[in-house]
Amino acid sequence: MMLSEAHTTVSLHSRANAVRWVLQRVTGLGLVLFLALHFWVQHMPNGYLATAEEYNRIVTEFAGKGQGFVDAVEKGAIRKALPGEHVITYSKVVERLQNPWWKAIDIMLQLFGIMHALNGLNNVLTDYISRSALRSWLMVGAVLGSLWLSYTGIVSILAAGNGL
Repeated sequence: MMLSEAHTTVSLHSRANAVRWVLQRVTGLGLVLFLALHFWVQHMPNGYLATAEEYNRIVTEFAGKGQGFVDAVEKGAIRKALPGEHVITYSKVVERLQNPWWKAIDIMLQLFGIMHALNGLNNVLTDYISRSALRSWLMVGAVLGSLWLSYTGIVSILAAGNGL
């Protein structure tokens, strides 16, 4: 290998590392933003959570559907909401996901999380796996798993709220 070829190889490797470094910071910032939005909409009483009365009506309705549900309520596995408590219910999640902006936010949260995790895994594998062939195969498996998670997550988010 000539000196210029070695310099080009090192330069490309350095650029790739710099891109991964920046990507880790960008996805980390995105995760902070999208997690804050997620917690705000899913865990704060803002119209996207059921009131105690709505939730208790659901519990009462399901109690008539079978003894197993009644037993779960009696054992405390399913409890009634306290006055003033707000609860996440399926119907409220579906209601929220009928808005395309919330679908986009949930998809971005998922994709930023997967990209951040995949880049972090690459850093760990680079630090601890010295055999490049093994490291490459492990990353191929991780990328394929990430693609599958991305696909199933996006399909699920897009289907929610559409009556599917």
